[in-house]
Amino acid sequence: MPPPLGGRWTDAEADRQILAFLTRLAGGRQLIHRDDPVELLRENDLLLLFGPEEEVAFADLALRFPDETVTRWATLLSGGDRSEAFGPRSRAERRDEASIAREFQVGLRKRVLGGVLLLAVLVVLGYGARAVLVDGPVDRSDRALRFADSTVAEDDDRPAGPVAGGPPVAEPTLIAVADRVVAVLRGQGPPEGRIRLNVPAAELPVRPGVLSATVFEHRGGQVALVGPEDWWAGACVRVTVATEMLRPLDVVVHEVEEGACPDGLGGRVARVSCVGRSVLMLGVDIPQGEVELDEGGFGWAETIRFGIESAPEATSKWEVLAVRGAIAVSDPDGDGEIAVPAFGGAPGDVVSVEIGGATGECTLS
Repeated sequence: MPPPLGGRWTDAEADRQILAFLTRLAGGRQLIHRDDPVELLRENDLLLLFGPEEEVAFADLALRFPDETVTRWATLLSGGDRSEAFGPRSRAERRDEASIAREFQVGLRKRVLGGVLLLAVLVVLGYGARAVLVDGPVDRSDRALRFADSTVAEDDDRPAGPVAGGPPVAEPTLIAVADRVVAVLRGQGPPEGRIRLNVPAAELPVRPGVLSATVFEHRGGQVALVGPEDWWAGACVRVTVATEMLRPLDVVVHEVEEGACPDGLGGRVARVSCVGRSVLMLGVDIPQGEVELDEGGFGWAETIRFGIESAPEATSKWEVLAVRGAIAVSDPDGDGEIAVPAFGGAPGDVVSVEIGGATGECTLS
């Protein structure tokens, strides 16, 4: 978590930030949710997850706590008195609460001083690295999505007739599954405090793990998705070609029915290249080689993020609800020979697509 900046929080703001910290600390564990952070800590035994690194992160957060909140949490994390303790302590382990709070605050000041010194060192190193790299960017082409044919034409020049080549055969290292649920409750306050890790399957746009995706070359880049029959009917599909740092290079959105996508969802209208009962193939622009970014610097197309996005109704409890996945170059042998496979065919042809055991047919358009 980035260190917080600014002045002191109110008690309510501090509680929201602590709830968000504990939620991140829990990771993928199933939680018994409580509005009070102390009750959340007790009900889920989250104190067991506090190690040295976690205590440092929490101490950075506590720089903006009110004094009473600092004192309370210093007591809790050190064992507490008989009314607040999470476990029994011996007499030798008991400490005066005021002494604990003072030690906690002294530790915070030391960490702040250490952070300032570290920032100064990073600034010096940053200027040094800038001088070293001024001649050009580090070549990341070995981790970029690369077409087997380097002479692929641009969109406006692609022929409308048949394309030479065999059927689509997926590259195993370029297969991904939509298995990440992104769920944010509707409400006030920072969104990280409203993230939920467990969502009923009936409320999701598609069950995690049933939708597979890969990338092909056929008149440019194509992202193929295979799932259960009619999975895409009424769905909102978004595909993003991005750099390693998730800077978008191309974003396409496909909705069969108007209103299937959330309001304000960014992206251009996708071109459907092939469609069937269980297969949907969307055209995307995958730049080859380095791309000069508008904000400065260079990037490479290194990942393709895809997802099924819900359009929550006004009465829905969800602000964001989606199931997502990501395709990235994975080269276990390190030989840099992985390329996006190409396939052939003409408009109207029916092709069979298999992705990681999931199969289906679609008609080229």
